[in-house]
Amino acid sequence: MSNLNRSIWMDEFSTPTIESLRGEIPSANRALFDQAKSIFTDLDEIEHGFAWYGDCWHWVITFSLADHDDELPLGIIIPSPEDLQVAIPMDREFHASIPTKRMKRMIKDGFELAAEPFHTSWGVWSIATGSMLTDIGQLAKQKLRWILDNH
Repeated sequence: MSNLNRSIWMDEFSTPTIESLRGEIPSANRALFDQAKSIFTDLDEIEHGFAWYGDCWHWVITFSLADHDDELPLGIIIPSPEDLQVAIPMDREFHASIPTKRMKRMIKDGFELAAEPFHTSWGVWSIATGSMLTDIGQLAKQKLRWILDNH
């Protein structure tokens, strides 16, 4: 595949922009992309960046606390044109602090990869609706409070 036809999202050697990644999202899902971005950018002291996460997630948009460069981001957007996703790191202590009993099933399902027997620490959600992003936004706020209270 020539570079002219290669997806910006999948091109490890060219750092993307938010606009270039958004442009590869189907137009019907761009509002969800914008809402996903705003759940992080609307939080205080959050800045965005880009990181290459390999052959699975390719380029992601990272959202981190301005003065916490050495830590995992608060969350990421995986701007796959086929499956827009949001992921939040879920270390055991934070995961244990979340009251999941009243959460919607689709939000609880995103925690599956962050629990045994899997060996990852990310909650991952495929984004289908705006209301789902509202719930993930609440989780991002909880994560931010947890980071600020524990660091």
